[in-house]
Amino acid sequence: MDIVVHPISGASPPHDDAWVDAVLATVQGSAGALVSRAMGMPSRETGVPGLLITIWDGDGAGSTAAVEVGAGLRIGAGRRYRITAGGSGLEVAGPPRYVQFTEFAGPHDQSWVDAFTDSGRRRIWPAMRPVPGIVACLTAVAADGAALALPLAESVESLEEALRRTMAASLLPDEDPALLTGPDHVDTHRLLHAEIPAGLLGPTG
Repeated sequence: MDIVVHPISGASPPHDDAWVDAVLATVQGSAGALVSRAMGMPSRETGVPGLLITIWDGDGAGSTAAVEVGAGLRIGAGRRYRITAGGSGLEVAGPPRYVQFTEFAGPHDQSWVDAFTDSGRRRIWPAMRPVPGIVACLTAVAADGAALALPLAESVESLEEALRRTMAASLLPDEDPALLTGPDHVDTHRLLHAEIPAGLLGPTG
């Protein structure tokens, strides 16, 4: 499966989420979608920045084109990633309300991608998964080796605790620290819509 990540500009201030339906109305045929907005005050130029992340069942499916929604609301051109893993948390009481957008900018070669995927499966996710309130996590890789990790949680506190535990997790004996570079960008967004195919979130990811 693929995801396509689009920036959103011109969204209404935090007290008005009516724009979310307008964004979702532009998505046709996806297997799922996330819509989020950044936490904090809106910019005078771009409003509240947000993200549309669409999930597609099939390589290459889904448009990456920009869309002018209207009234200043714009969905920017998207970037495609191939989903490498998905898993559900162990202690979940409610729906996801926050997503942490963790970006590892490319380009990266295959050895880096393999190390990223392997560390996520064997070290990062086992440390994160038991945190109360962690609902799920997706990882994905673009054609140039850029990568994303998208933990979804019930609270900001759950995301903070997951980050603390993953940072404290010791490298496994066969991991090469030279290949395990840190993220280039981390941002926390409030989730306003979250629809994820159930089959994507296996118990172990």
